[in-house]
Amino acid sequence: MNQITWRKQMDLQYPPIDDEHQAFMKVVNKAQEAAQKDDFMCFDNIFEQCYEYARTHFPHEEDLMERISYPGLESHALSHQQFIQNISELRQTYNRAKTLEEYRYIVRKTAHFLSAWFLGHILGKDRLYKPYLVRLRHLPPRMNYDSE
Repeated sequence: MNQITWRKQMDLQYPPIDDEHQAFMKVVNKAQEAAQKDDFMCFDNIFEQCYEYARTHFPHEEDLMERISYPGLESHALSHQQFIQNISELRQTYNRAKTLEEYRYIVRKTAHFLSAWFLGHILGKDRLYKPYLVRLRHLPPRMNYDSE
């Protein structure tokens, strides 16, 4: 797969979330580059960055969806849990790899998963709550994610 570049249709026009998405896009691109170069050692860090993204971004996004009364919150949260399960399974396979071929297979599979998930999630699921972000204008400042 090719490197992902930020596109206008990825932009939710909500900087806190867009910034987190763009930061994770860099992780996805780093995974692509490392897989192409057979830089297997880089993947310990990539897996950690995936877990960090899940620990920080997913709660931010789910909290935001709750605040704007997004009706698809439950389904969206389940997709986040599926990401965590998938990346955990990929990491376990990576940790069990012993041969060059096994490492090559799993890092390429991981890079492909990350790219496909990122594009599908941002352009599919995340875009669905974009129209609801207008509700942020009507929330008191103390409840607005921007002011935390």
